[in-house]
Amino acid sequence: MVSSRAEDGPVVLGMSCSHDASACLLRGGQVVAAIQLERLTRVKRDGRPYLNTRLAADYCLDAAGLTPDDVDLFAFNTQNLVPSQVGLNFPFADESFDLFDPVGERSVFVSHHLAHAFATFFSSPFDRSAVWVVDGSGGSVIGADDLLLRGPELAAYANTPMPVPRPPYHVESAYVFDRSGYRLVDRAMAASFHPMCGSSSLGETYAAVSQYVFGDWQEGGKLMGLAPYGDPARFGASLLTRDDDGVSRFGSVWKQDLRRANRRGGPMEYRDLAARVQADLEVALTERAARVLERTGEPDLAYAGGVALNSVANQRMVRESGVRRFYAMPASHDAGVSVGVAAAAHYLLTGETKRGQVPHDFLGRPYRPEEVEAALGERGGFLDVAGYAQRQVVERLAAGQVVGWFEGGSEFGPRALGHRSIMAAPFERETWEHLNRSIKYREEFRPYAPIVPVEVADRFFDMGPDPESPYMLRVVPVRPEWRDRLGAVTHVDGSARVQTVDRVRNPRWHALLTAFGERTGVPVLVNTSMNVRGEPIVETPAQAVDVLLATQMDALVIEDRVVAPVPPPSGADALEDCLPARAPGVELSAAVGEDGPAYRLTSRPRGGPGVELTSSAFLLLAHADGATPLRDLLKTHCPEAAQRAEALRVVRGLLADRLLLARGRSLADAPQ
Repeated sequence: MVSSRAEDGPVVLGMSCSHDASACLLRGGQVVAAIQLERLTRVKRDGRPYLNTRLAADYCLDAAGLTPDDVDLFAFNTQNLVPSQVGLNFPFADESFDLFDPVGERSVFVSHHLAHAFATFFSSPFDRSAVWVVDGSGGSVIGADDLLLRGPELAAYANTPMPVPRPPYHVESAYVFDRSGYRLVDRAMAASFHPMCGSSSLGETYAAVSQYVFGDWQEGGKLMGLAPYGDPARFGASLLTRDDDGVSRFGSVWKQDLRRANRRGGPMEYRDLAARVQADLEVALTERAARVLERTGEPDLAYAGGVALNSVANQRMVRESGVRRFYAMPASHDAGVSVGVAAAAHYLLTGETKRGQVPHDFLGRPYRPEEVEAALGERGGFLDVAGYAQRQVVERLAAGQVVGWFEGGSEFGPRALGHRSIMAAPFERETWEHLNRSIKYREEFRPYAPIVPVEVADRFFDMGPDPESPYMLRVVPVRPEWRDRLGAVTHVDGSARVQTVDRVRNPRWHALLTAFGERTGVPVLVNTSMNVRGEPIVETPAQAVDVLLATQMDALVIEDRVVAPVPPPSGADALEDCLPARAPGVELSAAVGEDGPAYRLTSRPRGGPGVELTSSAFLLLAHADGATPLRDLLKTHCPEAAQRAEALRVVRGLLADRLLLARGRSLADAPQ
């Protein structure tokens, strides 16, 4: 088939089938759009180990103005595709999946580590480099180093007899890539894969400790954030051993000291374990990175796999491995695989591994002005809306307000880099606590990242040999003289996970930071993702507005607008005249127990037990639709004086806590 857009080059659609499923569309070797499935389904880390939905793929096609008929090749990876085990409960695709035939002529299958390798080299600034992939497990391959198969070849491969014993799992792979091809140089294997207990795999053992501490093997970021509170020596000696080649790897004897089930105490109880496994991971990775550079003979390194999201280890490699230039793909985890399979399919068609660097991570589609207006109109009356004025936003931030920022296409990777962000002044530790307690609703130990113009970053942070950190993938020391002043972004060990911005990739943020620096003397802000605990980063304008209204955020920049919640009405008459409605994510429940009926209001974003209600207050809130005055609701559902007084008390508290919204005043009280 020849693409109907042949003048622009081949069209390739890649899909990652795993946790963190995703899709990516390339046209002429350039990324048109890429999206994680979770941003569309609103299920964090959503994905299956087979082709089960075309939702992310259709998003990318729509963004490009294309249809499936315009696609030259569909490419995919599923991690557990092992010959003789395909079928029954390990399918290629869901019965309802109709985007393409996985064993058809237009299909390409790419094995897992090769997909990661293509993704990071394709995205990197390098024309030639070492490429290193490190994750928990990249699956197994039979009869080859890696797989890059057309659909009919995949069908034949699936019927290959399974050898005994089963082939080991890929856990590290080192390649050399240039613009015209690649070669595998080195590979590490693990005999087993089980993220509940770990193995010799660095990534799998780190995941197993995450499972032990947090009850989720995919919470490695939390484990990294917990580690600075602990002392590795207090936990015990290093967990590393050396194999016959002198390579450091995690042993297993230490796990016998943890053979009793975690009773799910607070994470801080395990801070020394976190510190130990983090310190050992850094040692092992730095040694192995130096080994990769030596074996490949290349001075530059492009790095990927889930372990590449460990920003602390990344910085240690930058400083100690001997690497000249270091690049970690922002979507280094399995979401990035869709970029890699698409790049590999493009290579099949053209013989080129890349056209040029992917210059930024804002790979989602931009939203049209009418879509923004529709989102604001949907919450009309509960928002005050004004035009964007940089000076006013700077004043809000300088006054201690917390402001969201929604702009252009969303970030593809797991970290918000300025298009789906929440920002605040960096000065006070209380800001860190406020963000965790009243906006993100997450564990108190988790730190926040600074964002700073690249040209002044080294003034505040010890950036080492590389002044850039555009993807928040390096943790560096905060310079000692600035640690007290930057209390909201300085972790307990004096470090910070820095993001640098420049005038080219993020001009509005660069201008805002510069203006904030002129106002306060410090061109640094807190930058965190616009979401609450347990939910993916927002994708749409409507979702951004809902985060504003469901949290204690003060305002939201949304493209060329600044919006803020209407303040609660003041005075008894204004309160009774208001039109109340429950905030986004607020739910009511009724249950019958031993003591009779019980009524409760809860907030999905905040969690916790919620607020107990009387039956009359419950009925009033159940009918609070944003169109009925509170006065009328009181007459109908709280006719007695005691009921009325109790309902008014509850309403005032819910309005103050932003569990209830009401139409009211304007933006006149905003700092000027």
